[in-house]
Amino acid sequence: ISWIPPHAVLNTILDVAFAQEKPPIAVNLLHLRPVACSTVMQAIVDALVERKLTSYLLPLVLFPEWLEKFESDAKDLSKDLQLQPAMKLLNFMRSFARSDIAPRTSGEMGVEVAGMASCVTAVTERVSPTMKELKLLSSADVGQWVDYWVAVGVFQ
Repeated sequence: ISWIPPHAVLNTILDVAFAQEKPPIAVNLLHLRPVACSTVMQAIVDALVERKLTSYLLPLVLFPEWLEKFESDAKDLSKDLQLQPAMKLLNFMRSFARSDIAPRTSGEMGVEVAGMASCVTAVTERVSPTMKELKLLSSADVGQWVDYWVAVGVFQ
């Protein structure tokens, strides 16, 4: 996962805006040192438990397994009315899973989640000290995301 914290986005924009050289046409804003998806997902689970948003550790499952369970539950919408809004995303999730299969089974590491191509980051590294020096995503970064989700009512 090459997600970046919001403060890094802001500081990178400032780096580009106030650079001595003419700004590039585009800068790919992604983490130059991605971490495994499972690392971020485990940190989310830990943050949810720490904030008492769940009382037990949620199991981490592979996306295809999660999608299969979601599709199974979706067959009978009367089970959980909360699933109905999520059903609008079912085709997107299926597409996401299909796109992720080939790179993962081939062991290809030059792609993002869902088979999205990795972006070139040479320009980003050249024009932004912030991005060049950005540390790996940490549990503190993930905790800030979860705090934001709480603040905007995601878990209500």
